Amino acid sequence: MTHFTRIENNAIARNIKLVNFANKFKTMKKLLFILIIFSLSACNNSKKERSKPNPNIAPKYAIKEEPKFIDEGDLYFLTDAKDTIASIEIEIADTYESREQGLMHRKSMQENHGMLFIFDTEERQSFWMKNTNIPLDLIFVNNDLHIVHIVKNCQPYSLKAIPSFEYARYVVEVNAGYCNEKGILVGSYIDFSKE
Repeated sequence: MTHFTRIENNAIARNIKLVNFANKFKTMKKLLFILIIFSLSACNNSKKERSKPNPNIAPKYAIKEEPKFIDEGDLYFLTDAKDTIASIEIEIADTYESREQGLMHRKSMQENHGMLFIFDTEERQSFWMKNTNIPLDLIFVNNDLHIVHIVKNCQPYSLKAIPSFEYARYVVEVNAGYCNEKGILVGSYIDFSKE
């Protein structure tokens, strides 16, 4: 065998190896392409399944029954001279969770009932009526139990901010029209007792 024949045989062997490698590479590319298509198809199917919740299963955040009023104390509306204008039984919202829940998902509230929100510090407060079924009067009260702002007839389900404008530590929610009916004004006071 001559030197040229050996070189020629080596070149042919290299070409065969390159062709085999190229064929394996093409096969790997096809497999990778099929794998990508399959993955995308699976992702699309899972998105379709997530967009159609099962109507027979309630979401974990669904309200299963209307929250009930819990009598936790009494609140008095007072004149400047500390004479009683009116009084209500109150449910107290003094934790983050209870303040967040507020009066949401309630269909009605008795005239002599209300909710007292107690915050940790006196600051400008802001409320909204999301998921609140009943119109309300909101009464903002400072550390000295002095009424600093009243927003009357807040409409159910409104996402519009209801600001206190003044610094307040307490907020009292009563049925809409209560403040007009009882003569509760900015400058009046509140006092309350917990049971």
